[in-house]
Amino acid sequence: MTAADLLAVVMVLGLTAYALTGGADFGGGVWDLLARGRDAADQRRLVSAALGPIWEANHVWLIFVVVMMFSGFPEAFGIVGSTLEIPLICALAGIVLRGAAYVYRSYGSGAAGPDHWWGHVFAVSSAITPVALGVAGAALVTGDVAEGAPLTPVTSAFGLVCGVFALAATAFLAAVYLCRDAAASPETEHLVPGLRRRALGSAVACGLLAAVLLPLLWSEAPVVADRFADRSVPFVVLSAIGGVTSLVALWQHRFTAARVTAGIAVAGVLWGWAAAQYPDLVVGRATVDSAAAPEANIVAMLIAVCCGLVVLVPSLWMLFRLFANPEPEAEAEARS
Repeated sequence: MTAADLLAVVMVLGLTAYALTGGADFGGGVWDLLARGRDAADQRRLVSAALGPIWEANHVWLIFVVVMMFSGFPEAFGIVGSTLEIPLICALAGIVLRGAAYVYRSYGSGAAGPDHWWGHVFAVSSAITPVALGVAGAALVTGDVAEGAPLTPVTSAFGLVCGVFALAATAFLAAVYLCRDAAASPETEHLVPGLRRRALGSAVACGLLAAVLLPLLWSEAPVVADRFADRSVPFVVLSAIGGVTSLVALWQHRFTAARVTAGIAVAGVLWGWAAAQYPDLVVGRATVDSAAAPEANIVAMLIAVCCGLVVLVPSLWMLFRLFANPEPEAEAEARS
């Protein structure tokens, strides 16, 4: 394995961390958007409490991946930045808007709250970003990154289905994660049955979308599809086992186990895609070897990454540990 290959593996691990943390946050916004009925306010308070002070920290993994690609594979970074501007701008706009809206609806004066229009901006923005990132990922698989044709990835059927699949996967993660948060307090445990239904529904949606994606993959990205059949089947099996096991664990009210297995299900999808994509970074345009920076630069980047992770991982672990049991606003006020 070359230094460039190792850096590519580290990037995939960074994307996995972002999907399992930031992805779940985006999914929480989806359920905020779809909250209905007499428990809608409680559902939105639970989502807000679950995100709390940790949601912004999760974007460190996206920055981590972007910096590694910029420094380690500058040619590929240039291709992506100059040809996928529409989905990437949409993703960035979603990240920025949801952050601003989350703060304004939480701390604004007057009627600013989950049902205020800032709450709707937060929810809609949360749905936009995973769709845009899914569309961008699909363009890397198909090679639909021609300069002067910025709308091609957005209008591709494969790209749009990938975007919706990414949205469904984040919703699935969020529903599973929220089950544990809801069950942790007597004030919110009545929300667990509804969240379990949402987890089941989003899991079924992921399965149906995957069934639609497979034939599209063979027609739109035959190079990656052939590799997928050769390399990615173990990851698909791992993902399926994780998804089914998480639903069984939810049924048995084993919510911590469900979180772990749901994460495995989503990670298996990412790893299967990465295995089929290799050695291409952008199909037909850039490979790991052709786009790599000089080896000395990549080695220096890997050393810097290792040093940074020594600080980053324990810090994030302490942060998640500290806020592992979010306290909804109503319960906090009742105790104060």
